[in-house]
Amino acid sequence: MKILLTGYKGFIGTQIYKSLKESGFDIDGVDLGDLIPERKYDIILHFGARTLIRNSIKAPYEYFQDGLALTVKFLEKARLDNSVFVFPTSGSIDEPTNPYSLSKKEGLEWITLYKNLYSIKAVVLKLFNIYGETSRKGAVYLFTKAALTGEEIPVYGGGNQVRDFIHVNDLVKCIKNIVTGDVGPGEYEIGTGSGTSINDLIKMVESITGKKVKRNDQPFLLKEAPSLFAKNPLPKNPIKLEEGIRMVMENLKKTN
Repeated sequence: MKILLTGYKGFIGTQIYKSLKESGFDIDGVDLGDLIPERKYDIILHFGARTLIRNSIKAPYEYFQDGLALTVKFLEKARLDNSVFVFPTSGSIDEPTNPYSLSKKEGLEWITLYKNLYSIKAVVLKLFNIYGETSRKGAVYLFTKAALTGEEIPVYGGGNQVRDFIHVNDLVKCIKNIVTGDVGPGEYEIGTGSGTSINDLIKMVESITGKKVKRNDQPFLLKEAPSLFAKNPLPKNPIKLEEGIRMVMENLKKTN
């Protein structure tokens, strides 16, 4: 089985690539701007994209090029190779408020079109808040780092918004199940099924680190959904958030 992974140098991509490579899979990785290897693949894992929502507002055309246009490019590769196409999307695309979420929503429409026209086999993964030790963004990392360093950190909209925080290792397990055929084509939610408010996350971080988070409350910069969490999550027995925070904390202590 031959696998192509886009975005293999990113936070999520590096974890997927390392795990599949160590498990003996024949996998090639490409990043934004790389040429596509002239091989025929059985599975295309399309994780290559720009992901920062606020940056997408500053550079919408770049997010179109590296978002929707790139998705269609690899969809066409999947059609020609008769590959399974694996596409991660966001938990917040129902009502797009920025170029990033719009490109993800339109990517799903293109996948539906390819399924209807060409019977392409697709796996759509609705990702919630993925975090892990090597991430350098996201609430778990940023609040844990702020607690350890004493840096002030903005908290938007009062911190009452609820999110589903899932460790990257749980996503990698799901990817392995897709590659081995244990999970077939369809749409799946990658979350824990449990929501945690930003305020409760801060309390967890403070309890685990033993340090106070210096918060700077600010109004929302963008419209945000009040509550986003998986209703029917694919991961089974995911890593508990408290354990994940400890893992992030220990890694920060080693690297800073």
